[in-house]
Amino acid sequence: MKWMKRLRLVNWHYFQDESLEFGRQTLISGRNSAGKSTIIDALQVLFIADQRQIRFNPAAHEEAKRSLLNYLRGKIGSDEKSFVRERDFTSYILGEFYDDKARKSFAIGAVMDVYSDNKIDDEFFIIPDLELAELEIQKGKRTYRNKEEFHRYALGIRPKTQFFRGRQEYQKAFLNRMGQLERRFYRTFLRALSFKPIQDIREFVYQYILDERELQLNIMKENFELHERYQRELKDLEERKTVLEKISRQHEQAIKYRDIAATQEYVIRGLKHLELTEKREDLEQDIESSQNELKSVKERAALTEEQHREARERALEYYRQWSTHQLQKEKESLEAQIEDMQKTLADQKRRLEIWVAKVKGEIRLLEGLATAFAVDGEVWRQEDRRKLENVLGALRTALDLAGRPNLEWAQEDQDVLGEEIRQSGLFLAALQMGFLQTQTRLEDRIREQEAQQERLNQEIRGLEQKKRPYREEVLRLKALLEERLAGRSPVWIFCEEMEVLDEAEAWRNAIEGYLHTQRFDLLVKPQAFSEALRIYEQEKWIHRLQGVGLVDTEKEERYLGKRESGSLAALLQTDNPIIQARIDHLLGRVMQAADEQDLRRHHTAVTRTCMSYTNLVARQIQKERYEIPYIGSQAIVRQLEIKRRELRTVQDNLRQLQAELIIMKEWVSSLADRKTLYEGLAEGLELPKMVEQQEYELLEVQIKLEELDLSEVERLKQEYEEWHRREGQLVEAMKELSGKITGLDLEIGRKQTDLYLLTRREQEAQELWDGWKAEYAPELWEKAAERWQEAQRQTQPASTKLVNWEGSQKGNVTRKLQEFGRLRDLRQDYNIRYTYNGSLDGEDNASYQSLLDEVAGVDIPDYQVKLAEALKQSEEEFKSDFVAKLREAIEMARHEFSQLNLALKNFPFHQDKYHFEVRPSSHYKRFYDVIMDPDIVNRGSLFDSLADDKADTLHELFERLVRGEAGDQEEFTDYRRYLDFDIAVTTETGRYYFSQVLKEKSGGETQTPFYIAVLASFYYLYNSGKTLRLVVFDEAFNKMDEERIQTSLRLIKKMGLQLIAAVPDEKMQHMAPEVSTTLIVHRDGHHCFIDMISREEMLDSLNGDEENAQDSQDDGVEGKGADTETDAGQEAESGVSADPAWMQIRMQAQMQNQIQRQT
Repeated sequence: MKWMKRLRLVNWHYFQDESLEFGRQTLISGRNSAGKSTIIDALQVLFIADQRQIRFNPAAHEEAKRSLLNYLRGKIGSDEKSFVRERDFTSYILGEFYDDKARKSFAIGAVMDVYSDNKIDDEFFIIPDLELAELEIQKGKRTYRNKEEFHRYALGIRPKTQFFRGRQEYQKAFLNRMGQLERRFYRTFLRALSFKPIQDIREFVYQYILDERELQLNIMKENFELHERYQRELKDLEERKTVLEKISRQHEQAIKYRDIAATQEYVIRGLKHLELTEKREDLEQDIESSQNELKSVKERAALTEEQHREARERALEYYRQWSTHQLQKEKESLEAQIEDMQKTLADQKRRLEIWVAKVKGEIRLLEGLATAFAVDGEVWRQEDRRKLENVLGALRTALDLAGRPNLEWAQEDQDVLGEEIRQSGLFLAALQMGFLQTQTRLEDRIREQEAQQERLNQEIRGLEQKKRPYREEVLRLKALLEERLAGRSPVWIFCEEMEVLDEAEAWRNAIEGYLHTQRFDLLVKPQAFSEALRIYEQEKWIHRLQGVGLVDTEKEERYLGKRESGSLAALLQTDNPIIQARIDHLLGRVMQAADEQDLRRHHTAVTRTCMSYTNLVARQIQKERYEIPYIGSQAIVRQLEIKRRELRTVQDNLRQLQAELIIMKEWVSSLADRKTLYEGLAEGLELPKMVEQQEYELLEVQIKLEELDLSEVERLKQEYEEWHRREGQLVEAMKELSGKITGLDLEIGRKQTDLYLLTRREQEAQELWDGWKAEYAPELWEKAAERWQEAQRQTQPASTKLVNWEGSQKGNVTRKLQEFGRLRDLRQDYNIRYTYNGSLDGEDNASYQSLLDEVAGVDIPDYQVKLAEALKQSEEEFKSDFVAKLREAIEMARHEFSQLNLALKNFPFHQDKYHFEVRPSSHYKRFYDVIMDPDIVNRGSLFDSLADDKADTLHELFERLVRGEAGDQEEFTDYRRYLDFDIAVTTETGRYYFSQVLKEKSGGETQTPFYIAVLASFYYLYNSGKTLRLVVFDEAFNKMDEERIQTSLRLIKKMGLQLIAAVPDEKMQHMAPEVSTTLIVHRDGHHCFIDMISREEMLDSLNGDEENAQDSQDDGVEGKGADTETDAGQEAESGVSADPAWMQIRMQAQMQNQIQRQT
C-alpha cells in the first residue's frame, strides 16, 4: 500500500513555504478564509495536473471563481495591490508517499515558473527513492530554483527522475506509480470533493457512480442508409422512366403541329407571290392614267401665263401715272408729317401720364409717412415733420399745374418749384438713411432679445431636469473634484443640500440674500478636503476656476450644533451633518429680527424684509441677491416661475420689435433712390406745355391736308388697283397649275418606283416559294402540293385566301409553341430534378430518348436484392453490436452496484445498513426486456411480418435510433435510462427507501449516502494491496451530527483508507478523538502557516476541558462575570468557535508555532 506522508507548498496563495505531515487520518481545520480549501486545491493540481478537469474550491458556491494564476500570485483583491507576488517567481507543490511493500519513499510534484506577463511555464515530475527532507529547492535564503535549475538538480541526485510536460503522460505515470490505478480514480477523486446534498437519486447515481458510455451507431446507420439509398435509387429509376415517357409523348405531339405549320407555309408563300402579281398589273394601269392627266394640265398652264403677262403691263402703266402726279406727292408728304407728329404727341402724353402717376404716388406715400410715426420719437423730429409738409405742398402744386396746362405760369416760378422738388429729394434721401440706421438698431435689439430668449429656454430646460443654473466655474470645479475623489467623497453644492422649513418661507429672501454667493460654495468630506484643496490649487488656472468657494469642512466640524436660539440657522434643515455644520457656522449667530427696530438688540440680525444689521451698520440687501432662489428643492419651482415670467416678457418684446422692424424695412425700401426720382419729377414740369404746343402744330398740318383736290389722283389709283388685283388672281392660278404639274410628276415617279420595287418583291416571292423545298424535308413535299391545289380551287381573291391561310397557320404555330413549351417544362423539370444538362429547346429528342432506352434496360430485381442485403446488414449490426453492447453496459452497471453493495455489506454504517437497489426502469421496461432477452439475436428479420410484442418493441427502438432526432438517439443510447435506482436503508426498527423520505431528511441524513457511496467506490477502486489508499474531502461532514461523524470516521479506518479532510471548526471536538493527526491553518494578513497537533495533545485538551466544564456547572450561572462575556464576544467577532476545548487547542498550537518560529 501507498500512503501520503507529506505535502510542501512553496509560493502557493498565502503559503510562502509550508510543510504538512499526514497520518492515516488527518483533519485540516481553521477559521473561515484561513486557507483550508487552498490546500485541497493544491492536492488537485498535484494529482490531476490538467486544469480542464480541476475544479478549484469545489465545496464553495458554483459561481466561485478561482484560477491557478490567482493561487500562484496570491490574489488579494484590494485596489492598492492585487497580488502578494507581482514579479517573476517560482512555485512548488511537492508530495511525499511511502510504499510499505517496498519500504521506500518517493516524491511527486510540480514546479511552476510565473512571469510578469502572467505566463506560466510548468513541469511535473516523479522522483523515486526520495524523502522531501532530502530535496533542496532553495538556492538562497529567500530564492528558489527555477524550473530549468530544478530539472538539472533532480536528475543530478536521482538520474531516474521522470519529468512530464504533457498532462496525459503525467496522469498515466501517476496512476501507474500509485499501484496501477484505473483512470476512474480521477472521476472518483473529484466527485468526493464536490459534494452536493442529494436532491434526486438518479442524478446522484449519474454524477457519482455510473459513467456515461458512448455506444456507436455509425455502422448500423451506414448500413441502413445504404438500404435507404438503394430504395431511393429504385424509386428514382421508376420515377425517371415515367418522366422520360411523358417527354417522348409530348415530343411526338409537338412535331405533329410543327409539320402542319410547315406545309401551310408552302401555300402561304405561293399566295403571297400571286397577290404581288395582281398588284403589279393594277399599278401599271394607274401610271398610264396619271400621265394623260399631266399632259392636259400643262396646256392650261401655258394659256394662264400669257394672260398674266398682259395684266402686269397694264398695272405698271397706271401705277406710274398715279405715283408721279404732283398732288399725290404733296399728300404723301403731309401724311408722313402728320404721322411723325402724332407719334411725338403720344410719347409726350405717355410721359406726362407717368409723371402725374409718380407725383400722385409720392403724395400718397408721404401722406402715409406723415402719420406712420410719432413726432419727436425715436424715428424723426418735429423739424422733419415740417419739411415733409413742405414736400407735400410742392408736389400738390406740381400736380395742379399738370391738370391746368392753359394756366399762365411764369418760367421763374416754374424754376423755383423745380428746385424745391429737387431739395425735397435730398431731404427724403437723408430721411431714408436715418430710417436705415433705425432698422439696424432694431435688428441689434432683436438679436439681443433672441439670445436672451435662448438663454432662458436653456435655463428652463435645465430647471425642469432639476439642474440649477450655476456659474460655469462652479460646475467645472465640481466635476473635476467628483472625478478625482471618485469613491472617497461626494461633492456637494451648499444650496442643494438643505431645505427652508415650510413655516419659514417668509424668511427665504432674507436667508438667500444674506448668504448670497456662499450658497454656491462646494463641500467634500472632511478627510478629503486637503486633497480637494490641492486639486483646486493645481487646476485653478488651467480650468479657469477663479471665484469658486471650497469650504474647509475639516475645520468647520467644530461649529456643528453651535447655534443660538432664534437664529436663521433654525429655519433650515438637512440630514447631512457636514452641511449642518456649515449652516450653523454661517447663520448660527444671525438672529431673526421682528422689525427694523428689533435689529439693534442683536450683534448680527436680519428682518423678513431683508434689512441686515452687523457691526452697528444697517443695510438693505440688494434685491438681485435674493430675487432668484437657490436653496432647497422649492428653489427650482420658484426659479421656473421667475424664468417663465421673464421668458414671456422677452417674447412680447421680441414680437413688438419684429413688427416695428417689418414696418421700418418697408419704409427704407419705399424711400430708396428718392434723389434721382425727384430730379426726374423736377424735369417733368415742362411736359404740360410741350403737349399743348405739339397738339397745336398737329392741327395746322391736318387742316392743310384737307384743303387738297385729289379726284384725278383717285381715278388713276383705282385703275391701278383693278389691274393689280387681276394680276394677283392669275399668279394664284399659275401657282395652282404649277403645283398640279409638280404633284403629278412626283406621283408618276413614286408609282414607277413602287412598280420597280413590286416587280422585285414578286421575283423574291417566287424565289422564296421555290426555296421552300430546300428548307423542309422531302416527306412533306407531297402534302404541301395537295394543300396548294386545295388553295387554287378556292374562288376568293389571292389576298383573302392569304388572310385565311395565315390565320390557320398562326393557330397551328401557337399550338406548336404550346406543345414545345410543355415539352420544355418537362425537360427542365427533369434536368433540375436529376441534374441533367440536356437541351431544353431542341426539336430533336435523341438525348432524352437514349436516357429512356437506358432506364428501360435497368435490372430491377438486382436492385431489390441489394435492398434486402443492406437491410439485413443494418439489422444484424443492430442486434449483434448495439443491443449486445447496451446489454453489456447494463450488466456492468449491475456488477458495479454489486461490488458497491458488497463493500457496504462488509462495512455497515453504525446500526444502519445501506444497499443500492437497481431494477428495470418502469418507463423503459418494455425496451429493457427486449434488450436483455438472450434469444433476441436469433430472431428473424426486424422487417418480417411482426408476430409478437417484443418484435414490435425492437422495431420501434430500431426506428428511433436510425430515423429519430438527436434527442431520441441520446435518450435511447444511454444505458442508465433503462434502470431505476434507489437506496434501501435497513435500521433496527425496519427498512425504508431513501427516495421516499429524501425531502424529509435533514442535511446530515442526506450526506450519509454520499459518503457511504464514495467510500465504497474508493474501496472498490483500491482493490489490491499495492495501491494508494487516499480519500480527500473538502468541508467534510458539515451537516452531520456527532454520532454520524464518528461512525463515518470509524468506517474509513475499518476500510483501511487514508483520510485527508478539510473540516469546519465547530466539528473538531467530535472528530479529533477519531483521527491520528490534526493540522491547524492560521492566517495573519496575507500570510498562512500550519500547526500540527498530535492525537495525544488533542485528547489531553479535550479531557481537561471536560473537567473544567464540570467545575463550571458546579459554580452555577452566577459565576459568569463580565470578563467571560467579553471573551466570548471577542471569539464570536473573530469567527473562532467558542467551544472551550477547541479554544485551548488553538491557543496551544499558536504558542507552539511562535516558539518554533522564534527558535
